[in-house]
Amino acid sequence: MAFLNPDKVYMLNDIEINEKLIQDGSSLKPGMPLKLGRPEYITIHNTPDINEAEGTNDAEQYARATLNGNMNGVSVHFYIDETGCWKLLREDEMGYHAADGADGPGNSRSLAIEIIMDGSGDLSDVGAEDRGAALAAALLHKYDLGIDRLKTHRDWYPKKYCPAYILPHWDAFRKKVEYHLETLKAAEREKAPGTNLYRVQIGAFRSRENAEACAEKARRAGFEAIVTTAVRGDVDGDGQVSAEDAREALRIATGLEK
Repeated sequence: MAFLNPDKVYMLNDIEINEKLIQDGSSLKPGMPLKLGRPEYITIHNTPDINEAEGTNDAEQYARATLNGNMNGVSVHFYIDETGCWKLLREDEMGYHAADGADGPGNSRSLAIEIIMDGSGDLSDVGAEDRGAALAAALLHKYDLGIDRLKTHRDWYPKKYCPAYILPHWDAFRKKVEYHLETLKAAEREKAPGTNLYRVQIGAFRSRENAEACAEKARRAGFEAIVTTAVRGDVDGDGQVSAEDAREALRIATGLEK
């Protein structure tokens, strides 16, 4: 059995992406650009867990089935499970995944993430969901989209109860994505002007451990990062020590203008 070999491998928010794009001109994809040439939404799907062959994972097997023409015309941007993630479409092109046609907003304006689960709630299930949330947040952040742009398949096609395993706790999943998204935004906001240094402010996170984790992500992306507390505590007088306090203290200390 020949497993797929990616044409490109890269990291996105701690997720290793194996890229094997469907070739242009192939009947396996619509062959049309997204309406604005960039995504406006991220759409979450669930597809059932399967018994993977030894030496591979569910994500690779679904990607391989797509490339072999065995997915009945469905084409998605990402398949992700608890260990693997495969990308089959460019982020500026359409897939067929939302059942709303070539002009529907699901297909023509969103990126599709298929999170491979079985609904059991076991470690594999939770791991796949957590990784799917991190990937969704990374894509929202990449394209400067808010959490309101996170959608379900059912949002585009109400007859389809999908993502079937996540819809029962959709609000909790959405909060998980939002937390990842705010973590990425906080790291970006704390980047020192004109340098590759991020100042990760503890007050912007739930704990020092979360701030340290954010700083480590920045370091893996090639930046320097330090974890700091506010220099003067509650600088803006709102009763909380926050990232804004750290920025204000830095401006005061260095004479930088707002």
